Amino acid sequence: MNKTRHSFLSTIMICSSLLLASCGGGSSDDNGPPVPEQELDTNFPAGAEVPDNRFVDTYKILTFGNSHVRSHNLTNLLRDLIIAGRPGAQVLQTMASGSNFLDERLNNDIDLRLLQSSAWTHVILQGQKYSTTGLYTYPIDASIIWLRAAKARKATPILFPEHGQRGNETEGNRVHLLHQSIVALEPGCVAPVGLAWDNLKQQDPQMVLHEADGNHAALAGSFLTALVFYQSITGNNAELLPFQAKVALSEPQQRLLRQVAAATLQHNPACPF
Repeated sequence: MNKTRHSFLSTIMICSSLLLASCGGGSSDDNGPPVPEQELDTNFPAGAEVPDNRFVDTYKILTFGNSHVRSHNLTNLLRDLIIAGRPGAQVLQTMASGSNFLDERLNNDIDLRLLQSSAWTHVILQGQKYSTTGLYTYPIDASIIWLRAAKARKATPILFPEHGQRGNETEGNRVHLLHQSIVALEPGCVAPVGLAWDNLKQQDPQMVLHEADGNHAALAGSFLTALVFYQSITGNNAELLPFQAKVALSEPQQRLLRQVAAATLQHNPACPF
């Protein structure tokens, strides 16, 4: 990995010992389009308003993340939901290569060049470091820079706080609050993924949201996460989506997941518009 740092990133602190819930996962076959060599724009103004791209005809979504964004092909689930809820709209998605954390993605030119290579409407940002125990804190500088960089390209940036691990009743809310503290400093969107998971567990404790490892999402968990992002991106009520026949979840299960996603966003809007 190219360890060269630009001067505007020199203040970012990289922690050497990690107790993290996010996991690296394997590399993806979808490495996105070739990124042309170009002069990097590093003029990211602070405090810019969040671009509102809810009602575009073509959703062009760039996702930075690790194995959590790849569970059950989350981006494909999201694409199918947008097409179902916005007939006639096009959905173009690109997954950034690798599984690095957001601060690590600022150690090379590749990801920033990818962000600046196209006119994205939305940029999903997953990979803010955090402590699984809550005993440690990690810098948020990189997340703030990514928010600024996306807004400078007129894209809507959406932070992706991860769901809690199985058996950890406080992690989801704690990680959500961490991401809320980031957008309190630099405006952006926060998809209330962990809060939706917590709400679902209260309504149906028997629904399986985690894979056997207790960390990654099972199909129901990925579908719930996709529903949260669907409403966060389009502004459409997730509860009004039709049954998705291609998703191996029953109609009653899907209906409950839609209701939980919509109710969570009603009380915890993702974006400031």
